[in-house]
Amino acid sequence: MVLKKAAFYGDPVEDTEEWNPDARREDAIASELASSGLLDATEVHVTVKGEEARLTGEVYMREEIAVAGNIALSVEGIKRVRNAIRPKQRHLRSSGKEDDARAQSRTL
Repeated sequence: MVLKKAAFYGDPVEDTEEWNPDARREDAIASELASSGLLDATEVHVTVKGEEARLTGEVYMREEIAVAGNIALSVEGIKRVRNAIRPKQRHLRSSGKEDDARAQSRTL
């Protein structure tokens, strides 16, 4: 597992006490994702309706998708998570021997 530096995390910009319960849960999930160090959540979007959270966006590694879902499910008041996060598409350009070496390393 790779630990990553927390990004886009800090004090709320407004008084969260005035927010409705869904907005508070969205903020709690987003804060947990940003501070966890287990994933890069800069492109993950959170919406909450009642006891259900929906995660959308992209992450770099496939393993981060499950981590984000587990973090969201651990927030108080969340009973179900719809995880629609996708891994980012990587476009690697190389030619010749490098392509052959990559192909061989995947099959070993």
